[in-house]
Amino acid sequence: MSILDKMQRIDRRYIYLAAWIFVLFPLYYPLGLPVPIGRESKAWYNYIEAIPDDSVIIVSMDYGVSGMPELYPMTVATMHHLWDNCLERNWKIIVLAFWNQGPLVFDTLLSQIDPAAKYNVVYGEDWVELGWVPGSETGMAALATDMWGQTPRDYLEDRPLSEYPIMADIRTAEDVDLVISIETGTPGLPEWLRQWNDPFGVPFIVGCIGVSVPGMAPYLASGQLSALLPGLTASGEYELLLSRPGLAVAGLDAVSMSHLLVVLLVLIGNVAYFASRGKEAS
Repeated sequence: MSILDKMQRIDRRYIYLAAWIFVLFPLYYPLGLPVPIGRESKAWYNYIEAIPDDSVIIVSMDYGVSGMPELYPMTVATMHHLWDNCLERNWKIIVLAFWNQGPLVFDTLLSQIDPAAKYNVVYGEDWVELGWVPGSETGMAALATDMWGQTPRDYLEDRPLSEYPIMADIRTAEDVDLVISIETGTPGLPEWLRQWNDPFGVPFIVGCIGVSVPGMAPYLASGQLSALLPGLTASGEYELLLSRPGLAVAGLDAVSMSHLLVVLLVLIGNVAYFASRGKEAS
């Protein structure tokens, strides 16, 4: 059998092996392949950069373990961005969740990043985690009018909020300057807007999975949503803007390499096919 015939009859097991190699290698060793920066990731980056000094920022982990492949990389990148500017800009960061698995996701982040060691931020002074707030939209409404009553103790240390300096002047939605919701569904942006944006005028930016983008677009067009970070691709672009390539960039490298493998296989198959036809004709 000639080399041309062998090229057309490659054992599919070798193709599967090549696919594993092409996908797994960049996940472990990101290649940093060129990625064009889209307007969504630029808008997200610029919005966070423009947050005024002395702002109170809520980061809401409104997704569970199933949403981590798309949303966890943007969560990590966003928290890096916030903590990196926290001391210089005197931001106060409150992390909470309206999905019951949200604190578990954030536990994963904290197991990989020690904000005190990396950014010198002090828990209870510069940031605090309130954990899961039950009640869905009802819980959002209650939190807006009485944060201490709805979450009387923090999540990490289980102490009364009155013991934390960060919470001294934060009681209602009127004391909050921005909500960053990273979410997959309900409760999510529509509920937040009804309970926080409409009554109190709190601005929002949202990170979401790709399939949620059509539902988010009207809020972005109306101005109720100030910035939107959609899915893994935009997360990778955001990591590059931060000069901190991470999980999303590795994922984009893996996708790019898998596409490259498909192109190579198509080229090999076509070259072998037309070369063998030319050989038969001669």
